[in-house]
Amino acid sequence: MSELVSQINSNPSVWNRYRARTAQYVHSDVSDIWVRYNAWENFKGDLGSFSNEHESTWYPVVSEIPYVKDITFQVMNFVRGERLGGILITKIPAGGKVNPHTDGGWHAEYYEKFAVQLASADGQAFCFEHASLSAKPGEVYTFNNSYPHWVVNESAEDRMTLIICMSH
Repeated sequence: MSELVSQINSNPSVWNRYRARTAQYVHSDVSDIWVRYNAWENFKGDLGSFSNEHESTWYPVVSEIPYVKDITFQVMNFVRGERLGGILITKIPAGGKVNPHTDGGWHAEYYEKFAVQLASADGQAFCFEHASLSAKPGEVYTFNNSYPHWVVNESAEDRMTLIICMSH
């Protein structure tokens, strides 16, 4: 994990090259690195349509943070994933949050999401009804994004998560 965090920190321009997701109210406190998704040339201004059925492709940023592929394929191998979908790295700053929401559309419904915690500190949590998870760097968890969920970062550090979507 630390190798990827080091690559990201050495290339701060990798953040927020694509803002379609963070322009939404629930993700407005978040910075993103789009690593893999529908080819960007297919984006016509509507994130909903862009998330319809597609074959995900690697974005050019992977050349700047190549260790993301190593982690992705380690997780994919461990869970016996068969089809790789979107990959996103999110950063929620100290005091930031993601408001409660559910994720819909073909991509969110087709793929299972696995989160790899890259950076975190006490006071941050992935939350869902009646519970929360405060993952430490290096921990991996999966979640069903069709249920309401949100994230809080009440720590003094950025919270950084690699989200890998795959099917079995």
